[in-house]
Amino acid sequence: MQTGKVDKRLLAPVLAGFFIMGFCDIVAPITDRIAADFPAARQEAANFLPTMVFLWFLLLSAPVAALMNRIGRKATALLGYAFTCAGLLVPFVAGEGCALGWYFAGFGLLGIGNTIVQVAINPLLATLVPGERMTSYLTVGQIFRNTSLLLLAPIVTGLVAATGSWRWLLPIYAALTLLGGLWLQLTSVPEPPKNGRTFGLAESFRLLRNPAVLLSTLGIACFIAADVGIGFLSVRLIDAPSSILTTTGFYACRIVGTLVGAWVLVRCSDVRYLRWNMAGALALTALLLVVRNEAAIYTAIGLLGFAMACVFATFYAAATKAEPQHANGVAGLAIMAIAAGALSGPVCGALIRAMGSPRMGMIFVAACIAYMLWAAYKMEN
Repeated sequence: MQTGKVDKRLLAPVLAGFFIMGFCDIVAPITDRIAADFPAARQEAANFLPTMVFLWFLLLSAPVAALMNRIGRKATALLGYAFTCAGLLVPFVAGEGCALGWYFAGFGLLGIGNTIVQVAINPLLATLVPGERMTSYLTVGQIFRNTSLLLLAPIVTGLVAATGSWRWLLPIYAALTLLGGLWLQLTSVPEPPKNGRTFGLAESFRLLRNPAVLLSTLGIACFIAADVGIGFLSVRLIDAPSSILTTTGFYACRIVGTLVGAWVLVRCSDVRYLRWNMAGALALTALLLVVRNEAAIYTAIGLLGFAMACVFATFYAAATKAEPQHANGVAGLAIMAIAAGALSGPVCGALIRAMGSPRMGMIFVAACIAYMLWAAYKMEN
């Protein structure tokens, strides 16, 4: 790891990897558009599309970490970019009106690629940034990721107006991924020596004996599940073609929340700040269960984005502080916890079918937030 000034020429292509990370999060908001192209009997199956993205975090995190030890972080990230490009292009090349299976295949490849990228990019950033500045640069990385999500709705809206289809989003994102990969390939990023040491999965699970690590790992799982659930539901809460703009408000407010949180967290306890935000988020989910006014829905979704801004960083930091000598194991647990996003589509879809209203899916989001609020109280005590 570097200890002097950060070389911005090396840093920029690595931060671009955070922007590319956000591409997997397009699946939940556009699932509703994909489902609309199929008969009612097939629309239920479409709710499992986000599952195809997040399932791979559970299955591949440890094998990819072992592979990274052998081939290096940069090569691993480039492999993830290749899978990401393939996943985005498969349903597009299959053509308008293609079978749902093409979307499952493509988004499965997208999930594999995103898992590989997330395993590689954070450690690659660590090779460039001094340890005492790592948290601030991770925050910058999250801003890049949220920016890619912020642009989703305007791009889709523009494409629909210009071409009549959102599907051109897929090759556009594939092209951006290819450019990011070429940029990284042409950049000489320093790396630690490669070795064949395997990833200590069993050792990582033993860390769950520490109550703080267990609470934080489950907190990350609930955060990802809630985050994907909000993306899945927000476009369904407003019955209008412009409903995808709710994602713009959500991620714009998340960027604001990240910047505000960076200022607040140097002045107060991170766990206490988490508790305040989760209390507010729980109230907002309760409001979304009953409110019908479009302006109120947009406002509540935006405020949820603000409240959710610093959750991952807080739980991750709490777990790392609890086991500072096992930081790699904590990172492995955090990456595997991202797989909880696979639950959101099926569970929210089941709640919608059972209760006959899209807003009833917010019960799942509320349950996830309630756990995070409870965990914040437990960790502070």
